[in-house]
Amino acid sequence: MKTFQSLINETLEAENLDELEAAADLFQFGIEKGYYTKQQADEFNNAYWKTKNIYLGYEVAKEVKGSKLDIITIVSNAPNSVKNDKRKLISYVNDRIKALKGKIKGI
Repeated sequence: MKTFQSLINETLEAENLDELEAAADLFQFGIEKGYYTKQQADEFNNAYWKTKNIYLGYEVAKEVKGSKLDIITIVSNAPNSVKNDKRKLISYVNDRIKALKGKIKGI
């Protein structure tokens, strides 16, 4: 079993969503075997979602016109139920951008 810190580092350095999901599967296995604590689970979840939100933001930015940083921020704040469906996530981001137009200069 990998050390917790090496698993976190691999999660943060994942090059795509497949690698990220592989790290999550490995962590889930470690949780089931009792290798990690509650605090480590929280830390892993933070690293996982930080990385996943960035990759989802880049995926959405391919189809939605706007600043990648703004799109990543919107994706990060989207409900998790929306993040599991790419079409719903794109629709959510489009709706948020339309709602913010005029309220925030530069979007």
